[in-house]
Amino acid sequence: MTTRVTRIQDYALCLWRNNIYAFMWLAECTKQAGNWFTFVAAYATIADLSGDDAALHTALFLVCRRLPYLVLFPLSGLAADRLNRGGLLIAACLLQSAVSFSLPLVRLSGHIELLYPLVLLQYSAQAFYDPARIASVPTVVPPAMLCVASTLDLMGFSLMAIFGAAVAGRTAAAYGTAVCFRIEGCAFLVSATLLLRLATWQPPHPQPEATPTRPSSVRHSVGSNRASSNTTNADGAVKVTEAEAVAVVADVGAVAAVAAARGRCNDDQSDKPPELQPLRAKPQSAVGGPEREQQRRSCGCGGFGALHFMSERRNWDVAALVWCKATGALAWGAADVLNGRFAQMSSMQTLGGPEMTLGAILVAVGLGSVAGPMIANALTPGVARWWRISIAVAFGFLAAGYLVMASAVTISSVLPATAIRTAGSATLYIHSTATLQHRLPDSVRGRLFAVEFVLWTVSEAGSTLFGGYALDSLGWSTRHLSTALSLLAAFFAVCWSINARVLWGRDSREGSLQEALLEADHGRLDVEVAEDC
Repeated sequence: MTTRVTRIQDYALCLWRNNIYAFMWLAECTKQAGNWFTFVAAYATIADLSGDDAALHTALFLVCRRLPYLVLFPLSGLAADRLNRGGLLIAACLLQSAVSFSLPLVRLSGHIELLYPLVLLQYSAQAFYDPARIASVPTVVPPAMLCVASTLDLMGFSLMAIFGAAVAGRTAAAYGTAVCFRIEGCAFLVSATLLLRLATWQPPHPQPEATPTRPSSVRHSVGSNRASSNTTNADGAVKVTEAEAVAVVADVGAVAAVAAARGRCNDDQSDKPPELQPLRAKPQSAVGGPEREQQRRSCGCGGFGALHFMSERRNWDVAALVWCKATGALAWGAADVLNGRFAQMSSMQTLGGPEMTLGAILVAVGLGSVAGPMIANALTPGVARWWRISIAVAFGFLAAGYLVMASAVTISSVLPATAIRTAGSATLYIHSTATLQHRLPDSVRGRLFAVEFVLWTVSEAGSTLFGGYALDSLGWSTRHLSTALSLLAAFFAVCWSINARVLWGRDSREGSLQEALLEADHGRLDVEVAEDC
């Protein structure tokens, strides 16, 4: 049995059939468009008020945008797992809107120092918003569409970057920065309104777990309960075993074989990855021996529960996977520095001046970011073991793009190299996100993504700083830096190929269950399984 690959129409179907995610996607696009207005207006404000220290104040502004992710990740991840995620997203949007409407005060007061606490407050709210949103997607999108949803998110970001920045620049020039700040504030209010559907939506409740002494009957509806693809529930109890899922899909009438497979549920439970303590713990009197021990080991994790989760030996694959974007950022973080240097080189300006050259490079970035994941989705079956391979191949594209860039002497070579490089980085981003969304239990998903944001932010900042230092202080040329980044990406391609090979066997054993659920989801099957443990 093979899960089919993504078709072109699946992108429209993902929005059409999952209306809550469609509202989330529209809210994110609106929010991203508004962010560009403030980004452009903030740069203009810094240039007008900072005088000769514009570079220093620009750096401080960028630091204020990233610092909250590093400081608040224990709280932001915990909030994403313990609170209503829709309500948390709305609260973050409302706070950001209030800050946006306050930003014109910076120019009115004439003190650039007022900008930094406001930006810190705004991006502190954003630090709570990002893990909560990405953790919400698997609860409203069926497992078969998670990769499609991640691709749509990246498409929305790319489109808003292309059109939002252009409109924001013209608006700032024609009407002033205060109008840009107010437009972003209104965009946040619109986003909060669109997210009301998520805040009031209730996911299907898991069925009560069966005890060894009392039989129970559980209805397993793949079509109606697509939001859950994990093999364990929030308390670690087994929902469906691999043998059961395969038997159901291969022969719906083979109930006897399924019931026999369920007889091994207690033995299979010990092999399942453990989850953290659920959001609402059971009373101690209702918890049995294994559950009591699991909760005892999970107690006291709090905001650092993600680190405790990854320390479990059975979750070491997750500990490796949260580094995926961070290792990728080490290779792609310096790309912005290279793009700026290429735009300033007279030999590259055959299409026009520096602005036109940089604009052409950014168009290539957008095209690669959209085309790469769509091609990868069309070629890759939507299961984890294939996504791990596509991640390794994506690093290969990163290495190939930089290698072509190292030998580029004209812009006609830089543009395809940029498209190849961004096709790899975008595919890496989407497939690593989808793999984590499939792999992680809902009770710890927000905290794991908060940790991933931290690692990614630090890696990207370090790569960018090294790129600037290499070009300015070490005397490296664009050829030297591109070659170094190509070798780094090739090294990571080898590492992630080994990771995919090592986990192939385990993913293959679990793949029959995942493929059964995904294929059943594609066909909108509704299967009832009688359980008698």
